[in-house]
Amino acid sequence: MKKGEFFSQIRTLEKNIFEKQIKCWYLEDNVVLFKYKIYNNKGDFLFMKKVFSLIAVVLSAALIFVGCSSKSSNNNSSSDNKSDLKIGVVTDEGGAKDKSFNQSNVEAVQEWVQKNGGKALNPIETKNQSDIAANLQNASKAADVISLAGFYFEKELPKIADSFQDKKFIFIDGSVPNKNVESVLFAEQEAGYLAGYAAALQSKTGKVGFIGGAKIPAVIKFGLGFVQGAKAANKDIKIVYNYSGSFNDTNKGKTLAATMFDAGADVIFVAAGGTGSGSIKEAQERATKDIKESGEVKHWIVGVDKDQYAEGVFKAKDKDGKDVEKSVILTSAVKRIDVAVKNILDSIKAGKFEGGTTKTFTIKEDGVGLPAQNPNLSDAIKAKIDAAVKELKEGKVTVASEAAKITDKANIDGEL
Repeated sequence: MKKGEFFSQIRTLEKNIFEKQIKCWYLEDNVVLFKYKIYNNKGDFLFMKKVFSLIAVVLSAALIFVGCSSKSSNNNSSSDNKSDLKIGVVTDEGGAKDKSFNQSNVEAVQEWVQKNGGKALNPIETKNQSDIAANLQNASKAADVISLAGFYFEKELPKIADSFQDKKFIFIDGSVPNKNVESVLFAEQEAGYLAGYAAALQSKTGKVGFIGGAKIPAVIKFGLGFVQGAKAANKDIKIVYNYSGSFNDTNKGKTLAATMFDAGADVIFVAAGGTGSGSIKEAQERATKDIKESGEVKHWIVGVDKDQYAEGVFKAKDKDGKDVEKSVILTSAVKRIDVAVKNILDSIKAGKFEGGTTKTFTIKEDGVGLPAQNPNLSDAIKAKIDAAVKELKEGKVTVASEAAKITDKANIDGEL
């Protein structure tokens, strides 16, 4: 092919290529020299790069399109709008399969990658708080984006984010000011309020319980909301209130639930991550006996963070020997970690990451609440809960997030 014919074809391609801020230049000693400018996702010029290829026209044309990227696309997406992000997750002590907030974070990342492309790296699980710094460093070395759920990251994250300023961090349940960290908080007290409302309406004994993991802001707000909701539904309700001190001690969760059930509580809200699995097991064992004796579940758990109905399923035989399948999860106090994580990943893909900011999801945006489906709640209770949701969304009811602002502390066994 003559040089003039080659340039003619190149110029035809350049019409589109120049719109993408790419220059594909000249023929030189049987080699095509491509020069193209590299931009970041804000459109700022970064550097000029050269690529050399053999002169074959078909190969040259292919390389023009394959080797050059568009200014209009962000630096995390390919030409077909699929992301090439590598996304890591570092869990809190509960682990990736805590059936609670850590698992919600992991699953949100995996689901986003399935839809948008990229790669979800294997979660790095924190066994002890002393491992947090090392785990964050390892994740930051391997991933483009790191998603974290848990208050305990708040101390180490600012230092790690400063050390890896080219990486982006999603921080759930805490807030830090770093420009490469987008923080997310939830109005857990509102979800806790609805959990307490449902528990008090369901209770036949007039006593309900709360088990928190550790005294960190998110758990404290869940518990305080639970107290206020229970009292709103039944001003005379008795409440047993305690903390396990852990998010991964199933034995402690089982023991605390047993103690509360023995004390007369028949509905327990457990906001303790993996520790809650032990409480669920205790309820299942007791409910198995309930079904055999009366045909009805009399010991309930309120799940946390995600809809835990499936985790509460058990099989039993009723008094007639028939097989029965039920769940001990009355309802769950849900916060939409999945929505928050996916929204931020969408913004990163679109080049609209809002680092250095903190967003709070409330019931008004459906960021917290109860699951859409609640098979174990009666229609009468559902109707009352719907009315309570309406009052919260309209601002007619405000739920306190600090113990000092709760005036009615009567009939509470335990320290808020």
